[in-house]
Amino acid sequence: MEGVGLGRKSLSALENASLSILSAIDTDGGLDAVLFLRRTGSVLASWTRDGIRLDVVSVMAATMLASVDTIVEALGGPSSRSISVASGDRQIVATKVGSQAFLFVVAPRSVSQRYVRKAVRELVARLTVAPAIAPQRVEVRSSKVEAAR
Repeated sequence: MEGVGLGRKSLSALENASLSILSAIDTDGGLDAVLFLRRTGSVLASWTRDGIRLDVVSVMAATMLASVDTIVEALGGPSSRSISVASGDRQIVATKVGSQAFLFVVAPRSVSQRYVRKAVRELVARLTVAPAIAPQRVEVRSSKVEAAR
């Protein structure tokens, strides 16, 4: 019973933390999307300039993060705290926030990388103030994500 209580407390605090970032997003700054996600891909909070399929983007974001971690670790390196991808006319930054969640930011390539990284730093700082994000015991959940071909 005690472990279940800790899990519920952490989930509630994660959800509270997710609400705090919505007011911190600069909606005029050029970002296309900001998603705060569990490592499993479930959405805690999201803001998008245009409508997107959150169910697809959130799961693929979690898959991308897990895939990069697996590749880097297979090459003998440590897991990354943050990854950055440039693809076509978009740039993507995914940054781990604690052990259970991550921030996923998408912006046009026309927006400076400096601005995007600053926005990510500010949002992560806002999230890490929440007690659930600080290292502590939480309910054990699998963060393994498998991509089907």
